[in-house]
Amino acid sequence: MMLTRTNHTPVIALIFALAAALSCKPARSVPPPEVGASPGQVGDSSRAAVKTTPALIKAFQLRTFSTGVLSATIQTELKANTSGYLRALPIHEGGFQKKGGLLAQLDTMSLHLRIEQARLALEEAEYNKNDMLVMQGGKWEVDNSVNEEQLESILQQSGYKKALHAIVQLEYELAQTKITAPFDGIVSEVKVKLHQPLGAGESICTLIDPYSFEAVFQLLEKEALQVEAGQVVKVQPLALPKQELRAGVSSLNPVVDEKGLVRLHATIRRDDLHRSRSHLLEGMNLRVVIEKPIPGQLVVPKSAVVLRSGRPVVFTYDRESGLAQWNYVTVAYENDTEAAISEGLKAGDLVIYEGNLNLDHDAKVNVEKDE
Repeated sequence: MMLTRTNHTPVIALIFALAAALSCKPARSVPPPEVGASPGQVGDSSRAAVKTTPALIKAFQLRTFSTGVLSATIQTELKANTSGYLRALPIHEGGFQKKGGLLAQLDTMSLHLRIEQARLALEEAEYNKNDMLVMQGGKWEVDNSVNEEQLESILQQSGYKKALHAIVQLEYELAQTKITAPFDGIVSEVKVKLHQPLGAGESICTLIDPYSFEAVFQLLEKEALQVEAGQVVKVQPLALPKQELRAGVSSLNPVVDEKGLVRLHATIRRDDLHRSRSHLLEGMNLRVVIEKPIPGQLVVPKSAVVLRSGRPVVFTYDRESGLAQWNYVTVAYENDTEAAISEGLKAGDLVIYEGNLNLDHDAKVNVEKDE
């Protein structure tokens, strides 16, 4: 009996081809676990500790940062109006002085002697004036006992007018020996010492009004055009990082400099100045934050956004499965604390903002509550 030989080679080849094709098909369209990832990933029985918060629709604060300096809009350099020796200097740098308070006093002895001499000359001129009144038909010490023309001639010829002017001039010079504060302010830059001779026009000190401080800063022209007069900005002295002052934009210089920058001024609010006056210094370096609200944005904490293979990813928490879900997102805006997401999430999603650095898709997690 002869056996018929059947050729099974094509069938076996087809079976192997189908098996190979099925083995190459991925289980899900998410990236593979990162090399070196910590426990809490797929296949790990332990659960990573995470914190979550819902993605919210709200106004996103777009922030622009700049640096600037603190400057007082009311300050003046006080100078000696006349020459003389410095007899009194009841001030010190950093001291507060009320309006009208004495800052410096020059010696007045020589002026007092000159004033006394001028008064004697005035008495003599007055005697001559009265004598001439009588000689021209008038009465002693009665100026209107002669006509205006005669009186003018008598005042000139007797020297009375000149002597009277000399008194006025010397009393003005006497007043100039006293330098007083033109406004309430803090004394700075004292440049003189007691008993030294001063020349007219020599600088004594600078007086600064501590309630007139403003922030002076620069922005790129594109950024400057988005700022409006009166807009509130936040000001933080670099030496006092926990101190935050509020200021309103008061002016924008309509000139772009050679570096493409525009200078702006923002007046510090008076109640903030009252609270912080003792800590603020002229010329202090500042950090300026300009905020512009963009309404209707889907906002999450900035820490919720992590990078995977160079792309932004946000993990969300699925309550039913207790697993972390991987979501590619598009970031529309971001600042130092938050990010606005335009694609990849929806309002109400529980985004993982802490413990998400080494997570993978479908990682088992335990949600911790904020303390």
